[in-house]
Amino acid sequence: MRVLGNLLYWLAWWSFRPMIWWVRYRAAPDKLTEELSLDPDKPVCYVVPARSWADRFVLERVCEDKGLPAVHRGRLDLPTLDRPGFLYLPALDANQGDFGSLEALMKQALDDDAYDVQMVPVSVFWGRDPGKETSLLRIMFSDSVTAGALRKFFIMLANGREVFVNFGKPLEFREFMGRNRAPQSAMRKLARVFNVHFLRSRTAVLGPSLLRRQVLIRGLLNTPAVRAAIEAEAKQEAKTIEKVRVRARKCAEEIAADYSSAAINFLERVLSYVWNKVYAGIDVNGMERLRETAQSHEMVYVPSHRSHADYLLISYVLYHGGLVPPHIAAGVNLNMPVVGALLRRCGAFFMRRKFAGDKLYTAIFRAYVDSLIHRGYSISFYPEGGRSRTGRLLQPKAGLMAMVAESALRQRSRKVALVPVYIGYDKVWEINSYLKELRGAQKKGESVQGLIKATRILGKNYGKPYVNFGEPIRLQDFADQHLPGWQQQMGTEAEQSRPPGFAEAIDKLAAECMRRINGAAVAGPVALTSAALLSSPRKAVGEAELINQLDYLIRLLKAEPYSADICVPRTDARDVLDWSAAIAGLSRIEHDWGNVIVAEERPAVAMTYYRNNIQHLLAVPSLIAIYFRTRYQVEEDIVVQGSVAMYRFLRSELYLRWDPEDCEAIIRRWVDLFCEHGLLTREGTVLHRPSANEPTFGVLGMLARVLGESLERYCMTILLLDRSRRENEGIDPDAFIGDCGKLAERLAILTGRNAPEFFEKSLFRGYLDTLVASGAVHRDADGKLVPGDHVGTLAERALELLSSDAQQTILQTITRRPGAD
Repeated sequence: MRVLGNLLYWLAWWSFRPMIWWVRYRAAPDKLTEELSLDPDKPVCYVVPARSWADRFVLERVCEDKGLPAVHRGRLDLPTLDRPGFLYLPALDANQGDFGSLEALMKQALDDDAYDVQMVPVSVFWGRDPGKETSLLRIMFSDSVTAGALRKFFIMLANGREVFVNFGKPLEFREFMGRNRAPQSAMRKLARVFNVHFLRSRTAVLGPSLLRRQVLIRGLLNTPAVRAAIEAEAKQEAKTIEKVRVRARKCAEEIAADYSSAAINFLERVLSYVWNKVYAGIDVNGMERLRETAQSHEMVYVPSHRSHADYLLISYVLYHGGLVPPHIAAGVNLNMPVVGALLRRCGAFFMRRKFAGDKLYTAIFRAYVDSLIHRGYSISFYPEGGRSRTGRLLQPKAGLMAMVAESALRQRSRKVALVPVYIGYDKVWEINSYLKELRGAQKKGESVQGLIKATRILGKNYGKPYVNFGEPIRLQDFADQHLPGWQQQMGTEAEQSRPPGFAEAIDKLAAECMRRINGAAVAGPVALTSAALLSSPRKAVGEAELINQLDYLIRLLKAEPYSADICVPRTDARDVLDWSAAIAGLSRIEHDWGNVIVAEERPAVAMTYYRNNIQHLLAVPSLIAIYFRTRYQVEEDIVVQGSVAMYRFLRSELYLRWDPEDCEAIIRRWVDLFCEHGLLTREGTVLHRPSANEPTFGVLGMLARVLGESLERYCMTILLLDRSRRENEGIDPDAFIGDCGKLAERLAILTGRNAPEFFEKSLFRGYLDTLVASGAVHRDADGKLVPGDHVGTLAERALELLSSDAQQTILQTITRRPGAD
């Protein structure tokens, strides 16, 4: 038997050798030896889902290339440290026939308490095509675990250059088996575990089978909700059902994706070329947790939105990480000639900016989202709705979030996870356009001509993009917590009913998504340099001093991480500055007493965008440092309680992760950290800042100015509200927000501040909403704002946090505004 087995192996090996070395593969996880963490003192046994010489030889090659324990060709002995084992899953399945010598080996392993083995599941995918239902081509060329020898040969020919090898987490044989001493029962148990793993792995990597687009559209038009909307419009518009149905089909054609693995493969090659020309690599974090979540949940990605490159990065990173690229909700403005068709075939489905009033379009779009969720496709959409022009997260729009959550909760077959994704850049392609739009320029629509012009970015230095997958929100668990009884109250698809409190729960879900996106922030080198350099009054600082400040920023972020998911990709301050200088366009002025780093006007304005990407990471330390801008010493309780009071307003702007009632403990930890690093000294209950000749004095001042503009905006809002309270009984909200924007714009001119995002009206609206939520302001029956008496006290406290120059400028500007007393 052993001789015959060896002979068959060598015959197969020589037959398959030319094909196996022609194969081009990608393996996941990327860092195999680190992620698998195999115990060198325990034998290894690889398990694959089906009998296949091709899969086995590919696995042998991967193990050889990646430095993993080599696959041993025999299976008649227990795996040892020197001879790793190999099993096909059917060998563990009692229903496949008798076990032969395998049963004896299993009994031997169970009887020897000292013996253990690490069983590593490995899936080999020939191509990444999930196949289309009723497609004849799938029968011949799409990968299948049940493929026979002839079909496998054609699969290898068609997909040999697109092989993906997915390694699962090792299973400890001894720990798994426990007290189970019956070999056949133990093998059945193992077979069930591995069968579930391989099924989930296949779904996560390939996704479910695809419906033909026309079949999908016919299905949408025949759903009860869409039929009802067609009948309602026909009756309302006095049209025939057929005419309305024609319009409905056009809407469905406009919306629906036409997912194609061939298009995905083509775009992957194009993007690999573009990324190599534009970026110095892509930093990806959180992929392993994501892969584990994808084994048990349907995935809905909710990324931040800072660039059109986001669409491409998400699909590219997931594809390379061994997960199926999602269907992506894209604005209909991207449905351009040629480009729109390619995006559609790569999973984009298009949506209008506004649905209001068009009940038929709304019904069709809702039905399409339902179909994606119910069939198990992964989805990606941007909760902000549009790209951020300031670098901060925008207020989320809950419409699509509500549709996705409703569809996901109504179906009971799969659990759904919302995955927050932080996407950041050392340099955004569209930064110049953003700055023009913030100054009032009209946004230019997307066009093919604009895309052709965009090719000018090739060859320029854009640093790196950063993609960090945050902590998933398990939707059903979230609903259990915030929507009690939803299982009984959620109606069927035909009923389209929502349980009481659904809208409020969605608002909480959207806010939590934004907080978790910020919780996965990446403190990239350009963002860190921007935060430090823009905090100097003239946007110029000595090189040695700047490096010292960067060093402190990195050390503080490492010592007290904002969350477990944040990343600081570069930890050497000199390296951070050198990397940033070329990308951000910084100037270095040589001087006998030490070089000076300067951000000229244009680069300085652009750098506000990147500083805003990570401003929330430095919010609490900046709040503490602010109390020492004009004071040498302050009572510790005054610092803590004042910071707690301000935290509520910063939380709404920066989507800070801690609840207001929990932030005091965080602030006290940061005070302790300041004392440990010499930024403050504590004498009894009093905190002292360093003397002006100490390096830490400059670091403390830099931290204090990180939130300078946010505090000035907040102070302007409170002071203007207090002054308006004395002049009027009720205040029109829109007019008040307009006045806040004009005040900020005038202050920017008076102070020479060239930062268009300083007077962004949405930020003032956020402050106002927080004041209403806190009870400091309420709305009367006409919707007018009525400030409470407490606003005057808030105004006094806000002024104390500003420098004397800022206080004077703001007060004089408010006093002299048109209509003031």
